[in-house]
Amino acid sequence: MLADKIHAHFRFRELFDHVVLLTAVAVIYVGLAKLSLALASIHPSATPIWPPTGYALAIILLSGYRVSPAVFLGAFIANLTTAGSIGTSFTIATGNVLESLVGAYLINRWSDGRSTFDTPVGVARFALICLFSTVISPTFGVGSLSFAGYADWPKFPSIWTTWWIGDLSGALVITPVIVLWSTTSSGRIDLLQSCAVYAVTVVVGLLAFSPLLEQSPTQSPLAFLAILPLMWAALRLNQRDTATTALLLSCFAVWGTTSNHGPFVGGSLNESFLLLLTFIISVSVPSLALSADAAVRQRHEEHIQFVMMELSHRSKNILFVVQSMANQVARQTDSFDDFVLGFSSRLSAFADTHDLLVTAQWESVEMRELIKVHLTPFHNLSDNSVFIEGPQLKLNPKAAEQIGLALHELATNAVKYGALSVPTGKVTIRWSFETNEKHNSLLRIIWKEIGGPRVEEPRRQGFGDIVLTKVVPVSLRGTASLEFEPEGLKWVVLAPSSSVVASAITVLERGGSAR
Repeated sequence: MLADKIHAHFRFRELFDHVVLLTAVAVIYVGLAKLSLALASIHPSATPIWPPTGYALAIILLSGYRVSPAVFLGAFIANLTTAGSIGTSFTIATGNVLESLVGAYLINRWSDGRSTFDTPVGVARFALICLFSTVISPTFGVGSLSFAGYADWPKFPSIWTTWWIGDLSGALVITPVIVLWSTTSSGRIDLLQSCAVYAVTVVVGLLAFSPLLEQSPTQSPLAFLAILPLMWAALRLNQRDTATTALLLSCFAVWGTTSNHGPFVGGSLNESFLLLLTFIISVSVPSLALSADAAVRQRHEEHIQFVMMELSHRSKNILFVVQSMANQVARQTDSFDDFVLGFSSRLSAFADTHDLLVTAQWESVEMRELIKVHLTPFHNLSDNSVFIEGPQLKLNPKAAEQIGLALHELATNAVKYGALSVPTGKVTIRWSFETNEKHNSLLRIIWKEIGGPRVEEPRRQGFGDIVLTKVVPVSLRGTASLEFEPEGLKWVVLAPSSSVVASAITVLERGGSAR
């Protein structure tokens, strides 16, 4: 009975949180929409400045498709209180939410989801997806208004173009800012550098676009100063700061253009905004791609440094590993010929281990094979001291490399100091799939030792601890814990399935055979 009450309480809390989230999304969407529609000139429902598209796309990427009803509701209310009828408002809201859903689905399917801004290719795919997905809303919206008599058919092309450019620029400028601020963490030094870039951006925005300064022929060329903070953020900081810099510059440019001031002033307010949006898109997307390329290069350099450290670390341990293999084989054989045979096979497996660590072009690696390759050089897996349990699991290349790295460190420690250093010790390696509160699939891997020497937490953190608690989980976009329990070491890593799994079939086995 108590369990049912607790379950009902958590269900109510979950439902309440979901309702609050949907309400907040809808209210923010309506607020952004009403502010944007205040700039409409060619038609009350068509504005060249439309950040709600980028906001809706970012929210769906971050929170999932379950928030799409809030986007629909916000769009419906915003249009119903602007122009048209219930029917046109319903159709426009349908187009708006479909636009966001299609964009989010294609980004999740083809461009690494919220990680799309990690690489230049991802940025290009994101821009291309936005280019095509944003045609949905203007087609639904302008079509419904024209059929219902709220828009003239001769003006269809110009209204459609204004609507589309507004949606496209909103997606390309707003979405990266929200997604990157939600997924990127920074230290104190990084934040200070970010503030410096933002300060320079404000100064450039005031000089180039602000209506506070007197209009003069020499002010228009100052718009090119916008490239300075964008280049600084792209090459010296990260994608988040680059996207934020582009947004700040866009705000200043919109402010100036709205006041009929700045380098983008044209024959009409709508023409001025279209020229402004062309400039915004042409500088924000390339600068974000440049920032992603700089980040990729930095990650490659850090990876090379790590590989060099790992090579040095393994070189220092290689003699001990060979000696350990020789001692174990010698204890289990009665003749020299048997010793040579057993020792040669373990040396071969040890070579295979190093081949796996330096290979980066796998399509997939089976989890059990990875465990066998990494533990065979250290221990005889046929003596029932190592238990392997979990569904059939194929790892992607990056996950295989990182998990293999962890297995090597754990096996080395177990043979030196842990459960595999004594005949009575046992190691259990278990993995399973689970779902978090956001309904995202996660993979949990557990290494647990028992029956070995009493374990005490080391006084200082060694290289192996860093690999297990920082390098590997960060690479897998997950978390890890390393517990020095008295009965044996325990290592647990929890990572998103999308960062680890190439494919998985839920067939529980133990030690490689079906249970």
